[in-house]
Amino acid sequence: MNFENLLTRIMNSDVNIRHSIVTDADGNILATNHREGVTNYLSPEETAASLQRAASSWKGRKELRPKIGDGLYAVAAFEKITRMTFPLGNDHLIFVSMGSDTVRADMHEGGQKQIVEHVLNILSRDPTKE
Repeated sequence: MNFENLLTRIMNSDVNIRHSIVTDADGNILATNHREGVTNYLSPEETAASLQRAASSWKGRKELRPKIGDGLYAVAAFEKITRMTFPLGNDHLIFVSMGSDTVRADMHEGGQKQIVEHVLNILSRDPTKE
């Protein structure tokens, strides 16, 4: 799978996405896309540690799958950012970060719900949903 192309499509889906990252199941970064002009709040080491913790949490969610079904996404909201995590197949995760100080370019952009919907549609690989 072409992770770079996938991340570009995700970034292009909403102006409020700060960056997007694909990791393996252990949280190791495989591909990243960063919006031009956006400064990271975390150092590369802090980002890596945060992604590894989130990947570990996702493994725990997978253990509940037989009882509650497949995980679709998880949201972690902070004062400065909101990070959404989506499974990508069985072996990868996608992390999408948006700013809490959203910039609405029009009435169809900027909300967490819309970003979740956009990413889920892209991951469905159904071109009629994009």
